[in-house]
Amino acid sequence: MAFAALALSQCAKNDEGSGEQGGGHKPDDSTSVTDEYVDLGLMSMTMWKSANEKNAANPDNDFFTYDEAVATFGNSLPTREQFMELRQSCEWHWVDAGYYIVVGPNKNYILLPAEGFCDCMGEFCYPRTYGFYWSSTPNGSTKAWYLNFYCNNIYMYNDKRCYANSVRLIKNCIVKEGKEVRR
Repeated sequence: MAFAALALSQCAKNDEGSGEQGGGHKPDDSTSVTDEYVDLGLMSMTMWKSANEKNAANPDNDFFTYDEAVATFGNSLPTREQFMELRQSCEWHWVDAGYYIVVGPNKNYILLPAEGFCDCMGEFCYPRTYGFYWSSTPNGSTKAWYLNFYCNNIYMYNDKRCYANSVRLIKNCIVKEGKEVRR
C-alpha cells in the first residue's frame, strides 16, 4: 500500500482521552460507554456505535474481510457516503495513543482506534498507527471502499476485499409521519 510510506513525524502531540473505544457523551464527560449508538447530530440522522465490533470467529483479532463484514452486518455497515459525512461534518482530534476523538456538531463523540489491518495473507499491519474501517460500498467485483486514517490524514480508499479491517456499525434514523423511527 503506497500510503504506508508516508512519514508520521508531522503528528501533533495530543494527550486527550484514555484510549478506550467507548464514547458518546460530551468530551468532558468521564463516563465510558461501549455498546450503545451515539447521536452525533449529523444531518442524515445516522447514529454511530460507540465501539468496534468483535470478531467471534477469529479471536486473534477483531478484523473482518469485506465479504465477512457485509454478510455479518448487512445494513448496519456504513456506506461510503456515511463515512464521508462523518469526515466532513465532525471535528477529528488525533490522540498519540493511537485513536481519533470524533466530535459531532452536537458535541457528542465517538472514538475510532487506529487498530491497523490484516493483509490477504493474514499478516497484521500498522497497529496504533493506521485505522481501516470497511464501508458497505463495493468498488467493482474485487475491491471495496473503506475509511482510512492516520495522525494527520483522513480519507476514503478502496482496495482488495480480502484485507481484514475494523468494523464500526451505524443505526439509521428515518422519519415517518413526523416521528423519528430508528432501525
